[in-house]
Amino acid sequence: MFTWRKGIRPKVFRCSSIEARRWLSCRLIVLVGLGLIGLSVAVGGRALAAPVEKFPVEMSELMRSLQDARVPSPAVTYPRTVVYPYTEWNMLAGTLKHSSKEVRLPHKPRRIIPHAVGLTEILWAIAPREHIAAVHRSCLNPEYSFIAAEAAGVPDSYASEDAEVVIGLRPDLILTTYYSSEEFKNRLRLSAVPFVEVGFFGDIPSIQEQVASLGRIIGEEAAANRLVATMQRNVAAIQEFARARSGEQPLRVVYYGFHGYVAGANSTFDSLCGLLGVVNIPTAEGVRFFKQVDYETLLKWDPDIIIVPENSGLEQELLGHKILATAKAVRTRNIKSIPNVYLMASSQFAVASLNYLGGLFYGE
Repeated sequence: MFTWRKGIRPKVFRCSSIEARRWLSCRLIVLVGLGLIGLSVAVGGRALAAPVEKFPVEMSELMRSLQDARVPSPAVTYPRTVVYPYTEWNMLAGTLKHSSKEVRLPHKPRRIIPHAVGLTEILWAIAPREHIAAVHRSCLNPEYSFIAAEAAGVPDSYASEDAEVVIGLRPDLILTTYYSSEEFKNRLRLSAVPFVEVGFFGDIPSIQEQVASLGRIIGEEAAANRLVATMQRNVAAIQEFARARSGEQPLRVVYYGFHGYVAGANSTFDSLCGLLGVVNIPTAEGVRFFKQVDYETLLKWDPDIIIVPENSGLEQELLGHKILATAKAVRTRNIKSIPNVYLMASSQFAVASLNYLGGLFYGE
């Protein structure tokens, strides 16, 4: 989903990067977790209510259900081989390749180390907490992690390239992502440390697929199934709320990030817009994944709302630019910033981002 996460560049939570070339990839990958925040606007004679603390689903209860779905799992026979779906994103070509991978597990993992915030958030909801041996330091920052306070109780933490530290903690399973650095993964291979690499996930259905896969891998299928059901139930409730309150003319929006990047098809931002009945203009204009656009293009698109990263300075920049003076979002001052923790949810908490946005668009 993606701003950049978020004004700073921690090396792994949504992405891992140590080189200049990887930096741009990281910035784009970060966009994949893009959640949102809201706005107040009048479209087609229909005035949207100002943002209030009323969401389609009661937020605190939703957060609790997304944070803890643990239930006892039936006994699983080991050793076992788990086959799971894997989606590869070719950033340069803008394509997705679907395949599968498998992992051989000699026993149920009991010392698991995840290498990303999203994976940690999923584990927190479905795994026995004592089975999480360490977390990445980004998980301890509430600006990036929904479970920062709770994760502070995990005995150990590490930085992005601390492969030796991770190996020294004696994990029996490490969970990496397709954007974890190759250097980190190569060190794991040389040390014969078992690890599983999960692929691209750009919307809520693909996150649900990841939850189910992780449940099979760590032997917590019952908890994973419960979490997926919770996500599905709440997405349906949020959509029902949005449909009942949307007008004949849907809102037309653009996410505008650093260096003029907009989020198109296959981004989490686009998927959330679709679930809420909002038109993401870059997708309608044929943009796939992410693309840089200039002010003239932004003016031509003339969105009802422009969404920018929080604390980026982009709101003031767009409001003060002469080229955009006649743009609808500028004239109505509907350039809205996005709180960081909702901006890049790449776990079950993407449902909370959907709920937040639904409340801000349609709350009464």
